[in-house]
Amino acid sequence: MLQIILVLLGAFVIFILSVLSGGGASLLLMPLVALVVGVKAVAPVMTISIGMSSTSKVFFFWKDIDWKLFAWLFPSTIIGSIIGARLFAELSSDYLQILIGLLLVSTVMQFKKKTKPSRFKIKAWHFAPMGLGVAFLSGLIGGVGPLMNSAYLSYGISKEALLGTRSANAILLHLTKIISYAYLGYVNGEVLKYGLLIGVVSMTAIYFGKLILGRMSDEVFRKIVVASMVVSGILMLWQNKAFISDIIQAA
Repeated sequence: MLQIILVLLGAFVIFILSVLSGGGASLLLMPLVALVVGVKAVAPVMTISIGMSSTSKVFFFWKDIDWKLFAWLFPSTIIGSIIGARLFAELSSDYLQILIGLLLVSTVMQFKKKTKPSRFKIKAWHFAPMGLGVAFLSGLIGGVGPLMNSAYLSYGISKEALLGTRSANAILLHLTKIISYAYLGYVNGEVLKYGLLIGVVSMTAIYFGKLILGRMSDEVFRKIVVASMVVSGILMLWQNKAFISDIIQAA
């Protein structure tokens, strides 16, 4: 019982931080969820809880959602998440988690001040193929953290629009994933119990996160987003340190 209470308290803090950093609760939540349900049930539990937290964010940031971006993300998110969930039990995700971790860590370069503006401009239609890839990876390994936040920032939307649009797409992503997991037999009573418990805690945390966000400048938000991506990448690599060690020893 004490373990469950500590997990819920940890989840409350994590979901407040997820508002301030543009998302990324999944990577911090993974080890906590694994403590109470085991590694194999992590993906479906997080899918339920993060889907509920995303619903709460959409409620609070509804007026800021960029529906043009959402329209481009809509079909690719469904297709990618179904394929990823279908391969969930068949493919080893260790290499993918290491690659994603390295990509997230590499965003530390965004802290450097650019002397020249980038010639490449992120456009709305670019989110379709990116969304397909991210949805596939999310369905396969349970969560990819704030992997697309760099694209949202480069597109130039506000912090509220980032949270609202990302969360609207996340509802679609996690709803598709949980249906897929249930169809494939990965959702049972324990998964539902912990998913709903953490989900309720997350929805409460989002409210407090929104209050803090309203006092934060766009520049500070951008820096926190980039920092959270780097930290998420480090955590993902740390969680796979044994596998990385095996690769190094075998080389």
